Amino acid sequence: MKYEGFIITLFELLAAFAGFYHLSKNKNSRLRPLVYFLVITVFVEAIGSYRNFYGKLEFLDILIGTKFEFNAWLYNAYLILSLFFYQKFYLSIVENDRNKKIIKTLIILSVFVVGFDLYISGASYFKRNLEISFIWTTFTVFVCVVIYFYEVLLSDKVLKFYNSALFYISIGLLIWWLVLPPMIVYMPLYKTTNPGLVNMRTYIFVASNIILYGCYTFGFLWSKEE
Repeated sequence: MKYEGFIITLFELLAAFAGFYHLSKNKNSRLRPLVYFLVITVFVEAIGSYRNFYGKLEFLDILIGTKFEFNAWLYNAYLILSLFFYQKFYLSIVENDRNKKIIKTLIILSVFVVGFDLYISGASYFKRNLEISFIWTTFTVFVCVVIYFYEVLLSDKVLKFYNSALFYISIGLLIWWLVLPPMIVYMPLYKTTNPGLVNMRTYIFVASNIILYGCYTFGFLWSKEE
């Protein structure tokens, strides 16, 4: 698919602008950190596209042949940031003490998981995805979102869940983290067992991001704070 990067960045920008619009109406919004994280995401996507400009922007050509030639290092750093951000974000959202302890435990375990993954990856950190951290992030985001949904189900909020911005945001996160990580991790296997799926990879990636940032935008614009 042509222009997939542009399409995804456009939806990210729409979500970010919608987020700032939401903040303008809710000065003390609990979603403020998420809006700022969206801005970071847009910058990471913009910077991460530098590989597309090799041969076009001469000052970038000095990266060729160095460990920064590939952009894996940037997205690995963003992955680690995402892991701890979502944990801290949902820790600030959930109210039950037991649930808070679960998320705090995940945060502590994440330090060891990421540390171990960085140790065994070595120089490959700059060339490929941190697969262990990727899988662990998928698991922790799933747990955090499920905990949030569980609390909503057991509270009065369930009566107005359809009017909650965080509800739609959590749906988008759950779909994205359940669809894309398995595809990315197992893509080398699919190249030999299911080549057709490899050809669909870009369409699945774009569709997942449209759903994610579409949920963000909808939540920010047409829903309210809990």
